[in-house]
Amino acid sequence: MRYWLFAFLLSVTFGMLSAQEPRDSLLVYNVDTYAQFEGGVPGWNRFVRENLDIRDLISSIDSTTYVDYGLKQTAIMEFTVCEDGIVCDIEIVNKNKISPEFAEQALRVMKKSPKWTPALKNGKPVRTRFKQSIVAVL
Repeated sequence: MRYWLFAFLLSVTFGMLSAQEPRDSLLVYNVDTYAQFEGGVPGWNRFVRENLDIRDLISSIDSTTYVDYGLKQTAIMEFTVCEDGIVCDIEIVNKNKISPEFAEQALRVMKKSPKWTPALKNGKPVRTRFKQSIVAVL
């Protein structure tokens, strides 16, 4: 398929938020074990590669979009991983630095995410915030 001729890159940056005022009193920021996607980084890469559809994004790139956002776009996702591993409260931290089409695709993929292994504090699963980036080079 001709769309696969375009370079496609996924960049994974697992990292917890630095200490800051909690938005939710049920969130735990200082955990013993961080939340993790089942299968780790390779599993995450495979999941995003199989679920991110960049065909519409590629066709939407015009000279204005290129000047505004470039051909390499990074969506920095921030979300909650609950005690049961469900992903919720998804936000794009840098929404003004990526095209609306890519933002839509990145949110769609995150909402489709299967359960994660939750973070642990004192051996018990806890609710925590997480950052994850998705990079596409068109």
